[in-house]
Amino acid sequence: MPLVRIDMHSPLAGLRPQLSAAIHSSLVDGWGMPADDLFQIFQLHEQGDLFYSRTFPDADRTDIVFISILAYNGYSPEIKQRGAELIVERLAALGIKRDNILISIHENGDGDWLAPSKEN
Repeated sequence: MPLVRIDMHSPLAGLRPQLSAAIHSSLVDGWGMPADDLFQIFQLHEQGDLFYSRTFPDADRTDIVFISILAYNGYSPEIKQRGAELIVERLAALGIKRDNILISIHENGDGDWLAPSKEN
């Protein structure tokens, strides 16, 4: 059950539905995640609220879209990389510059997710 947080500048607000779909489909296709496993938080920021290097590492950034993924620790490095590459490809297809995307993946384990289930 990945929890995805997207921090970006407010001029991109109108793209939230497309960004959401692109990120989610990338995790479904790249990680083999169930299609109904959708948990995302979008946080909009005014210009000057997000600080980032315009050049590190070997980048040419004009803006930033931070994507933080909190996931259960069971995905191999190759699967995580494949999902991240799909995210970048699909966001680039929406007009987000590849250098403007920064993805971080954080993992946790058993007992770290709490969600009520249906009582039978």
